[in-house]
Amino acid sequence: MRRRTGTVAWTAALLMLAALPGAFPAEKPPDKLDLESILADKDKAEILKTEMEEAGAGDNKEFTINTDDNIATLALGDVYRSDEKTFFKISSIKSQGISGGAFVVQRTSGKGEPGQRLVRVSGAGPLTIAARLTLLDLYVMGGPFLHPIALLGFFAIILAVNSILIYRKNRQCPPQFVEAASRALEKGDVKKFEELALQAKGLLPHVARALADRYDTSTVEELKERCSIAASKQIQRLRITVKALNLIAVAAPLLGLLGTIVGMVIVFDAVASATGAAKAAALAAGIRVKLFSTASALIVAIPSLFLYFIFNQRLTSIIGDCETIAEQFLHRIAVLKRSGKSPKPDADEEQKNDAEEKPPPQRTKARKAAVDEDAEAGEKEEEAEERPAKARKTVTKEESEEKDEDAEKDGSEDEPSAKAKHPAKEARP
Repeated sequence: MRRRTGTVAWTAALLMLAALPGAFPAEKPPDKLDLESILADKDKAEILKTEMEEAGAGDNKEFTINTDDNIATLALGDVYRSDEKTFFKISSIKSQGISGGAFVVQRTSGKGEPGQRLVRVSGAGPLTIAARLTLLDLYVMGGPFLHPIALLGFFAIILAVNSILIYRKNRQCPPQFVEAASRALEKGDVKKFEELALQAKGLLPHVARALADRYDTSTVEELKERCSIAASKQIQRLRITVKALNLIAVAAPLLGLLGTIVGMVIVFDAVASATGAAKAAALAAGIRVKLFSTASALIVAIPSLFLYFIFNQRLTSIIGDCETIAEQFLHRIAVLKRSGKSPKPDADEEQKNDAEEKPPPQRTKARKAAVDEDAEAGEKEEEAEERPAKARKTVTKEESEEKDEDAEKDGSEDEPSAKAKHPAKEARP
């Protein structure tokens, strides 16, 4: 009974409250439609549609945008417009939050770049997004002429390192070589001087090799001319690096200026359809980006120009020092040439010659024994040849004595007959 009385009491209270006026207000009838806002939205949509048609179809190229703005409400499919009246659609979101993030946009209409400011056209994202440009973004936005400028900068760094290693006095004019070569020329040892020049590297050793080349068969004038030709060739090779630095310092600004001009032509073409403040903003943004090409070129050219003057002055100083020492070498060689001194053989060559002249002891003993045997055989042959000769001599002696005796006998027998034949001759006084 108590439960029933309670429910009845609650029901009566509710009925009394419902009877009071204003306790449960009825729904108001809908107000009049805001035709102005609807028409304004339609106008905006039509304007956006015409702008997108004027911008032309996009190439769906994607751009990565980094920002420090709040993009917590950014969603896929949101459409934004740049200052150059180019439309972009959010294609992917890498990171988002209150402190910023990174997302990728796809160019759906127009040919411009995203720039530094994007305005929302449709979607639930923030009304405006300010892009944070990095150095890589500026490089990409600078245009295709930044590629050769970057290549020239890379070559300038390599040439600078190479110049630091090459343009050193100790490398082109080694002090150890100068001392050793001077001592060799004082002693008149031109062969030693040539060996030292062949072993060393640099400008001065190269000139010294030309001085020692064909020393015996050349005059002083020929040596001097040969030295000058060799020095000029080597100096031209050494100047290649500084000439390359000078070329980079001259070519880089021209490439940057060309890139800026081409970029400005593209920007003028892009903002030709814009009007009013939007046109000025788009033009300023485009020029600001395209001037980065000239700035990059000057960043490459100015250090290259300073490096050219520094290394050129250092090379000139090295050439002067080498010319002084080469003139001293030429004077000493000319003195040796006029005095008629021939280059002294080295100690190693003398030892080789002595070794060739002096056979080893075993060979000398064998040769001596062979010579003795040959001498004995020769003596025996001579004795054998002399014996018949002596015998012949004795025979001829005996024969000559016998002939003399016969002649004497014949003479004695002929004397009385002669007297008998001529008696009157003998009677005459």
